[in-house]
Amino acid sequence: MLKIGIIGLGDIAQKAYLPVLCSKDLEIHLFTRNQERLTQIGRQYRITNLHLSFESILESGIKGAFVHTSTESHESIIEQLLRHNIHVYVDKPITYDFASSKRLIDLAESRGLNLMVGFNRRYAPAYRELKQVKDPNMIILQKNRHSLPGDIRTFVFDDFIHVLDTMRYLFDRPVEEVLIRGMKRDGLLNHVVVQLIAENGSTAIGIMNRDSGTLEEKVEIFSTEEKKTVVNMTNLSTMRQKTEISSGINDWESTLSKRGFESIIQDFLQTLENGNKPQFSMQDALLTHEMCENVVNQLTIDS
Repeated sequence: MLKIGIIGLGDIAQKAYLPVLCSKDLEIHLFTRNQERLTQIGRQYRITNLHLSFESILESGIKGAFVHTSTESHESIIEQLLRHNIHVYVDKPITYDFASSKRLIDLAESRGLNLMVGFNRRYAPAYRELKQVKDPNMIILQKNRHSLPGDIRTFVFDDFIHVLDTMRYLFDRPVEEVLIRGMKRDGLLNHVVVQLIAENGSTAIGIMNRDSGTLEEKVEIFSTEEKKTVVNMTNLSTMRQKTEISSGINDWESTLSKRGFESIIQDFLQTLENGNKPQFSMQDALLTHEMCENVVNQLTIDS
């Protein structure tokens, strides 16, 4: 039976990962230093392999680990896992800067291990439907939040990274020009806009306003034949001229499936079980981190 570790048992682990992983035939090991939470979750899912020390789970024989701790702790935890020959799945970002993220991916590659980043939107059925649009000439992606300005680096690497990665996934063509703009107030970043312009003039625009009056995510992709729109990752509509052709994703699918978590988790697990490569490479994930670093540098220069 495949041995899997879950490191960190906060909201994301409890809401998105434990329900999926605990439905599979796995030997699951849990680690957190919060004894009350460890005991409660172990009881809830009938998991007996509970670890209060990181050293204990490192020596438990796990083949892969899901890392759901704070971003600040990622570098140390990932490095130790890799040096113990444990494959790693980590919530985005790998770290808060490109250089250390690259160092960890280089380490994983040198040891023949996978370091997979949780870009779940690439696996969401609605976004995969957008990917089927032929020859898109414009993409507009918005991910907005209510009253949440932040430090430039954490804003970009913790949150805007999903916008940049989804842009890269949907707009897979040579980019000739990148335009970056942001609005800062009192030392905090309120909103950012990134525009990718391809050689043929087609454009992808990524927007995040964290001083907006709403919490939303919306993607529109245009071609000469149609326009497809996805709202909040799950609601899909297709327009041709003035006619709505279709809408929605299978209502029988679970929320975690619609948001891509079931598929991305399965992708990681199959790399451990079968030795297959994941659908997206580590170097591809690294390109998104490099784009984040470039955005941070530009916004910092403009400060």
